[in-house]
Amino acid sequence: MFDKVHHIAYTVDNLDAYKTLFGDTLSMGAVTTREMPDAGYKAAVYRVGETYIEVQEPIDHEEMETFLAEQGNGLNHVAYEVDDIDEAVATCERRGIEAAWDEPIVAPTFPDCRLIDMETETTDGIYLQLVEEMTE
Repeated sequence: MFDKVHHIAYTVDNLDAYKTLFGDTLSMGAVTTREMPDAGYKAAVYRVGETYIEVQEPIDHEEMETFLAEQGNGLNHVAYEVDDIDEAVATCERRGIEAAWDEPIVAPTFPDCRLIDMETETTDGIYLQLVEEMTE
């Protein structure tokens, strides 16, 4: 069902400090930096092989702020790429894993992708995200 890991997301309290870590110290090439006030966060994106690394800082995003308060800086989620997100959601639901909302959305950080979160109550607390790259 999963084709590959699309991205790994870290939530941090100071994006600029972590841009230094990922970009300078770890020599990861930056793909983009976005500030998305409508989505409530800003992010820097790097690429390692075929996988993106998303480093996100909340601006006004309750879930991310709660994550930071409870967990501190760190791994937030892994997003798995699928060929057909609707089919993947249906397969997950048949297997007892529910979607966190009704329909996939266009990804704020990856505007050429649709994504959907899976309900953590049905994944034993693991935050899974499904991503489909949109074709023209």
